[in-house]
Amino acid sequence: MTKPNPEHEPLRVLFVTSEVAPFSKTGGLADISAALPAALAAEGCDVRVLSPLYGFIDKQRFGIDSRPIAAAFSRTGPESPQPQFYFLECDPLFDRPGVYVDPFTNRDYIDNDYRFIALCRAAMEFIRAARWTPHIVHCNDWQTGLVPLYLHESRARKSLRSVRSLFTIHNIAYQGMFGADAAMRAGEAHKYFYPAGPVEFYGYMSFLKAGLEFADSLNTVSPTYAREIETSGEISHGLDAVLRARGEIGGILNGIDTRLWNPAADDFLPATFDSGSLDAKETDKQALCARIGLPYDRSIPVIGIISRLAAQKGFELIAPVLGEILALPAQLVLLGSGDPYLERLFTEAARSYPDRLAVRIGYDDEFSHLIEAGADLFLMPSRFEPCGLNQMMSMRYGTLPVVRATGGLADTVADADSNPVTGTGFSFDDYTPEAMMEAVRRAVGAFTERPRWRKIQKNAMAQDFSWNRSAKRYVDLYRRTLSSNPRVIA
Repeated sequence: MTKPNPEHEPLRVLFVTSEVAPFSKTGGLADISAALPAALAAEGCDVRVLSPLYGFIDKQRFGIDSRPIAAAFSRTGPESPQPQFYFLECDPLFDRPGVYVDPFTNRDYIDNDYRFIALCRAAMEFIRAARWTPHIVHCNDWQTGLVPLYLHESRARKSLRSVRSLFTIHNIAYQGMFGADAAMRAGEAHKYFYPAGPVEFYGYMSFLKAGLEFADSLNTVSPTYAREIETSGEISHGLDAVLRARGEIGGILNGIDTRLWNPAADDFLPATFDSGSLDAKETDKQALCARIGLPYDRSIPVIGIISRLAAQKGFELIAPVLGEILALPAQLVLLGSGDPYLERLFTEAARSYPDRLAVRIGYDDEFSHLIEAGADLFLMPSRFEPCGLNQMMSMRYGTLPVVRATGGLADTVADADSNPVTGTGFSFDDYTPEAMMEAVRRAVGAFTERPRWRKIQKNAMAQDFSWNRSAKRYVDLYRRTLSSNPRVIA
């Protein structure tokens, strides 16, 4: 087995994730699990991604060479350094139509603990079977939370002593909570299951807490979110004390795929543009209005929303003042799905205001590109937001975000009124409908000041949200983790 020597060879990284685009996706984790490993490979890392082979993944389409236990393939040739993707095959656990939720019942699979114990076990077996020893095992969210525990136990047995773990919190609200019997199923975890123990949380076994306690290093996906989860019990969902006990947690902003989200070369758009040809954006606005059935009016802004319909995303602020928003000289386009009550609320409102509000329930990747390009503003008033990607995509398309200053939204959007020279959008602090409406009114008013509006658009489009910068920071974090002593829990 290869002995790691990070000073004289490329960093070897095993990236363990429960979903990875384009193979499996329920949210932003899948995009990150594709883009970050690619950016790390471009930085010279030897990256291998391990994820489950779900039943809906088309092995023939993606050229997956199925073999017992794992299937491995590389998407590109040797002339272009890329991560290799490995898939865990276990038909009883993963050969299903959903990732976490049964799409026929809309409920979590009752054996999700078994399923992701298997993924965590597989990560350890992969290292042994592949005869390839990573320097870092990079774990992502609760589904991989047991990997640091298993690695800790391997080191106690004098195995894999040089390997370190990094656990990234993408959303601390999802904690992987299961009954006490899950600790027995998880093998070595059971000895740490006791009141206030490393895997116990209010009588349940928490996969997420296991990751927080046993990982050699922790980080999350934006600097502000890192501070929020250490200081706010509400945002940390009760784990703030655990995080404070670990010490300072770093925050590295996610990036976006700037090749995919590029207004100058976007195949989904009727007109491409850049910051020097913003007049062409108006063609996309016309196309958006025609596509969704709104009358086109150059003189008023279109406000776009692409979101899961849930209270956390700020819809509990939007719903009470929807009439006020629609009374503004503005139009609203919504793409999303989620809470049935919110789906009905916005669908019925669209019938009442056909010239002001258009709603499409569901998700459509092509249409999301048209919204990002054709809208003038993008509304994202989240109660909390670990990082957020849509505000970055919007800015890249000259579509100015209106956001609550929380998490990654606070780190990426500079309020144009507070920062007249460098502003890139509009933000508000208090989580109230009134504070949100004040920001929306400011944004709609700024739309009428054309020279100022253009300046803010160009500021927004000049921001660097590529993964390149973030990947460099991850490489630095990997090296710091390797140079520190391993985490030890008695």
